[in-house]
Amino acid sequence: MEVDKSSSAAAWSQAEVSKTQKYNKVISSLDLTFRDLCFTAGKGTKGKRILHKMSGAFKSGQLTAILGPSGAGKTSLMNILAGLKTTGVEGLVQVNGTERNLKTFRKRSAYITQKDHLLSNLTVNEYMMAAAHLKLGNDVPNKEKKIIIDNVMATLGLTETGRTRISCLSGGECKRLSIGLELVNNPTILFLDEPTSGLDSSSSLQCVSLLREIARSGRTVVTTIHQPSSRLLELFDHLYIVAGGSCMYQGPVQSLVPYLQTMNLNCPSYHNPADFAMDIASGEYGDVLSGLVNGIENGRLIYQESPTPTLASPSLSHDTGFYDEDEDVNMLDGKKNSKAKNKANHKTIDERLIYAAPFHTQVAVLLRRTWRTIWREKMLTMLRFAAHIIVSILMGLLYWRVGDDASVIYNNAGLLFFNQLFILFAAMMPTVVTFPLERKVLVREHLNHWYSLKAYYLAKTLADIPFQIIFPVLYLVTVYLMTNQPMSIERFGMLLCITICMSLVAQGIGLLVGAAFNIQVAVFVAPACAIPFLLFSGFFVNLNAIPPYMSWIADISFFRYAFEGSMLAIYGNDRPPLTCSQPYCHYRYADKFLEQFDLGQSSYYLSVVGLLVFFVLIRVAGYVVLRFKLRHVRS
Repeated sequence: MEVDKSSSAAAWSQAEVSKTQKYNKVISSLDLTFRDLCFTAGKGTKGKRILHKMSGAFKSGQLTAILGPSGAGKTSLMNILAGLKTTGVEGLVQVNGTERNLKTFRKRSAYITQKDHLLSNLTVNEYMMAAAHLKLGNDVPNKEKKIIIDNVMATLGLTETGRTRISCLSGGECKRLSIGLELVNNPTILFLDEPTSGLDSSSSLQCVSLLREIARSGRTVVTTIHQPSSRLLELFDHLYIVAGGSCMYQGPVQSLVPYLQTMNLNCPSYHNPADFAMDIASGEYGDVLSGLVNGIENGRLIYQESPTPTLASPSLSHDTGFYDEDEDVNMLDGKKNSKAKNKANHKTIDERLIYAAPFHTQVAVLLRRTWRTIWREKMLTMLRFAAHIIVSILMGLLYWRVGDDASVIYNNAGLLFFNQLFILFAAMMPTVVTFPLERKVLVREHLNHWYSLKAYYLAKTLADIPFQIIFPVLYLVTVYLMTNQPMSIERFGMLLCITICMSLVAQGIGLLVGAAFNIQVAVFVAPACAIPFLLFSGFFVNLNAIPPYMSWIADISFFRYAFEGSMLAIYGNDRPPLTCSQPYCHYRYADKFLEQFDLGQSSYYLSVVGLLVFFVLIRVAGYVVLRFKLRHVRS
């Protein structure tokens, strides 16, 4: 009986492995070729030509290195080939001899940036599992996802670091993790920008050796590299050297020195050929670039250390194994012969082609990941908690029992104003500081088609809402009781509602400013932009005293609605006469005090609606800015 159990377990394990093999093997090899590629940065008279009619071929199963001095155009070339840059580009990019379909190509390729932008509070296992859910979708069972992750981590040597947080990884481990995250869905083409940047010689050797093994599995691996050592250079199968926006050499590593010798450029003995080539590209051996570029026909030829260099293009064949999903969808739609239905389904088809996981799965995975990140960010979370508690106690002591005393009613109005001011900056500034850093992670993952921007933005909004409720509640309960505000559940609820709305608006402002600017600019812009809204809140200057040509600023001031709502929550709704610690109190009746601030005819519910409208508008504006930023990165 035991033998039967063990044999059945072995059979199940073998079945699981065989089911998973279709996700681990490359579906089809893709050869990438390009012809007469030009790129111009800028427009009009300010435009600068970066690439000059470059051609080349990068084949599957080979590890290709794009070399060149700084400013030669190697990163621009790779960004164009990866589909990240589309503006100012001329020429033809082909996949297996047919013109590249950008939408399908992006799904089959992955781009790994020079810097490893990762969420530092997640563990390796958590990051890999989140990537598997997003990149493999719901069609792959969780058990198979786990097998795929284990295989990738074993290949990359990350098995022992599965429970380690990203912040505790070394530079080489972070680079391997960045590669592993993109290998989860088994991309056919892998682009890497300076993968050895910031690594020591040993880590660089391990990284390039790993890329060589990945290429041997049938993938096309293209990487830019600045100045590799001779030992590192030997690991590459194919070199593409860029100089001044043109190709000065394309071919195997061992053919580089013989090709340079044909141009009377003899590499000294025991000298690194890469260093020698970089010296030539930098102009240290005179004006020889034109001869080198012409000798290789600007990348049209692959030098093979033979009298006749081979053409840098595969034979054109329609039987390439490259499955164009867009063409298949269009054929099905043509059979339906329904233009209206095609238009209605176009967006759904695009989403399915680009993102493996459905929208609700994207939101759920991102929400869970964001919650983990916030929960483990102990320092920032505890500082925010401590700030709300300490400031609430300080304000309670400073304004001790002023809430029901008509003789110090102006002090209480100042307290209500400060409450909203504190909530504004307490909710806005942490987001302003942290979101520009998280935005770099968003750019990397979104450009590699992990998830849609809508799913990310919705998850980010939902994840922050609980904190924008809990912290204002902690602050307001302490202040409300210590300052002896009216002991009415209704009034406390009204004030709390306004405060929470203010917190949500402020956090939205932080997202908007953090999305639009880097940290250095954002920390100045955010407080500076808030000042006009504070001046036209109705606290410093009565609303009726504002000049007509400036009154529109008061109408669009979110702080005005927050202050009005706070005043109406405490002094509105026919509040009974206040107590008076002096012989005479002019504002013993709350209605009279509201008239002093031109709030006699104001509506509390209009204030709430106004803040909610600002909340929606600011969130939409933040989404538009993020979308613009991502498009700018692509272009």
